[in-house]
Amino acid sequence: MRVAIKGVPSEPQPSSPQSAALPALIDNPFAPEVFATGLSGFANLNGVIVLTLESARCDHARQPPSVDRVVVGRVALTSGAAQDLVAGLNQFLEQQGLSPSKAMASGATFQ
Repeated sequence: MRVAIKGVPSEPQPSSPQSAALPALIDNPFAPEVFATGLSGFANLNGVIVLTLESARCDHARQPPSVDRVVVGRVALTSGAAQDLVAGLNQFLEQQGLSPSKAMASGATFQ
């Protein structure tokens, strides 16, 4: 995890991995939770990586009912946080037996 703190140099300082302590994590049980069934796209806005999340929604007001893709949120990350997300997510998926590299090798693509 990369953290920017005012007054602290952003350049990595030579130190052992154990001596670089992260700030404490404060868990907020009231933080919003977003459920997404898909990822609409990515954008790089001046170094800020933006992920647009979507969810399939059924409109029963129409006959016959139809399914629409609705944007439900956007996640904006610094480039360092985006890289950490990719590395962490890949590691987690590998541990769960859902290898991203095997999926890509078998022809999976982003739609």
